[in-house]
Formats: sequence, C-alpha cells, structure tokens
Amino acid sequence: MNAGSILKFSTSTLLAAIMLTVVFSSGLPLAGAFSDSLAWAQDPVKPPVTEPAKDDKKPEATDAIDDILGLPTSEPEAVAVIDRYLESVGGSERLKSIQDRTERFRNKKIEPTNETIMKMSRFLKRNEGALMIREEWQLPGLGLTKNNEPLNFVQVYDGENAFVKAMGAVSPLAGKTLIVFVWDKHIDDFFCSFADNGYIAKLAGEETVLGKPCKVVELNSFAGNQRMLFAFSDEDGLLIRKTWQEGQPPAVITKEVFYEDYTRIRFSDDRNQWIKTPIAKKIFEDGELSLEVNYDEITLNAGISSGVFGRPDGRSFEEVRREREAARAKEKAGETAGEAKDGDKKPVWEKPKPKPKPVWEKPKPKPAPKPTPTPEPTPEGGR
Repeated sequence: MNAGSILKFSTSTLLAAIMLTVVFSSGLPLAGAFSDSLAWAQDPVKPPVTEPAKDDKKPEATDAIDDILGLPTSEPEAVAVIDRYLESVGGSERLKSIQDRTERFRNKKIEPTNETIMKMSRFLKRNEGALMIREEWQLPGLGLTKNNEPLNFVQVYDGENAFVKAMGAVSPLAGKTLIVFVWDKHIDDFFCSFADNGYIAKLAGEETVLGKPCKVVELNSFAGNQRMLFAFSDEDGLLIRKTWQEGQPPAVITKEVFYEDYTRIRFSDDRNQWIKTPIAKKIFEDGELSLEVNYDEITLNAGISSGVFGRPDGRSFEEVRREREAARAKEKAGETAGEAKDGDKKPVWEKPKPKPKPVWEKPKPKPAPKPTPTPEPTPEGGR
C-alpha cells in the first residue's frame, strides 16, 4: 500500500469515534475500523519495516550480490550525508543498542475553525530480531458517550500476534490492518536500516531550509513507488525537513515535516549514553500547517516487561457482539409484549384532592360589663 491510501485526519478522527458506536451495532470487524480510520496519527510515509536479523550479511557481500544482479545502489555522496546525520544523533551502534523505548506525546490537528488533540503513548521493545509494539490512544469524546468522556483504545503486537481493544472488547489484528499498525515503527532510527528496507539514496542538490544551508538527499524505494526528500543541515548534520507527495493526479498533495528542538535523551541503564532526537514536529499540507506533534516523555532502556505486549484483558469482540444482540432481542420481545396488553385498561393516576382549609371565623365580642349600682344616701337624723 502506498502512502496515498492513508485517510486524511480531517475525517478520520470523526470516523474513528463513529466506528466505536457503529461497530457494535452493525457487526463490523473491530480491527479494520480502528486501524484504517486512525492512520493519520502514524508517521505519514509507511514503508514495511523488519528488524535486521543478528546474522545480517556484511555490506561487502550485499554489494557483490547487487553488482551481479545489476541492482541500483546508493550514491556514496548521499550515504556520507546520512552517515554524518547518524553520528550527529548518537551513532549507529548506540542507536542499535536501544532495547526498549517509551514515548508519550500529543497530536494536535489544526483546522481553520477547530483544533483536536489526541494523547498517545507508545512502547517499543526488541525481541530476538522482532519489534514488539504497544500503543495507547485517547481521543476526544466528540459527544458520542453519555458524559462525553474521552475514547480510549489499545493496540499491541508481540512479534507474532496483534490485538486491538476498545470499549471493553478485544479483536485480533491481521492482514492489512496489521501492516498499517507496524509500518514505519523504529526503535532506533529510520536511517539505521533504510538500505535493508529497500531504499536507494542519491544526492539531490543543496537548498536553504529555515535559513540554514542544507544538503538534500533523495530516497527511492526499490519498487519505485515511493520518493522522499530529506534536507540535512550543513552546520550540524541534523535532519531539518522531510518532503513527499500523496495521492494521484490531479489530486496530489505535497507534505512536509519539519523537525524541531533536538534534545539529548540519556539511557536509563547508562547515563553516559545518549541519543539526540527532535521533541517537536510540524506537518504541512500544500504549505498549510496541518498537524503538530509534541513529545512529553521519551525513555530509553527502562526495562519494559514483555508482558506489556500481550493480549489486552477483556472479552472477545464476538462475545460482546452476541451479548448485545441478545440484549436487543430481549428488548424487542419486551416491546412486543407491551403492545399486546394495550387493550387492557390501565389504572388512571388521579391527583389527590387537597384537604379543605379550615374556615376562619371572626371571634364573637365579649359582653359589656354590668354597671355597679350606686348606694342611696341615708337621711340625716334617721336611725
């Protein structure tokens, strides 16, 4: 699959949230619903990635085979620019000594009238040549839940099996959805294994990027279906910009990633060891800012347990689907039974009559007091 098949973010976030509701009511495969609709959060260009085996062939042997078969090889001048970059960020050997990596970051989608932020945690671990991956996503609720809570789901890959968990249900990842999930995941750096992944490098000239003189290296896939341009600073050798195109004519979009704020990240198991990595990225589509990625945490060699990459706890999607279908059938049966009883008279609720209020009576007036008789006077001399 080429990069143009990845869905645009402007609709994928909404589609992802809708899938959370639709997938249970329609019986759609849970794995496909999430992996396809949320591809926007992955790195834009996604070549298949395989960790180099411990017994990789030596470069001399590989070059000899290429010469015999007449296969194109990378230009030495371009390889020199890439090698300088790898040394600037810590060196190939140090990058390949990373055994596990934890990243926590925020993706902010920028639209003319809205900004949407998605939080994400990513865990990577080497496992005998394979790369184990776990991603934990937190999307805005978008009004699809009762209290508009964030939507959470988990994707894991242990090197053999992969699963996705959402809304308490667990579904396997396989085929196309698994490819979308594991594409372009690197525990070290893309340029550590670009040749092993079938890319051929050549020098494409010089250019000034963000006011810095740069050498531009062009990478083409062996199949010829992917072409990317990388601008490396002449000053320190660091990668400044990545450019590529998506879509088919006439709807072709030019995309750019600018890498900012290179920071030293020290190993947890050896503070004297470090790599340098950008902790901020800005992605443009046809010159318009589309997405910002900001890292809150990067941890190296902290000893992540392999159990983190196992099947998430939860019931299978099929079990949850059967339970929901049974609940809907029971609800429908209850509605039918209710309709059959419509002929029966239902008790009518009457509002209780209020108690009569006591009648106020005007108090009767008290009787007037009787007058006290005045004694008559006694005649003089009378006895």
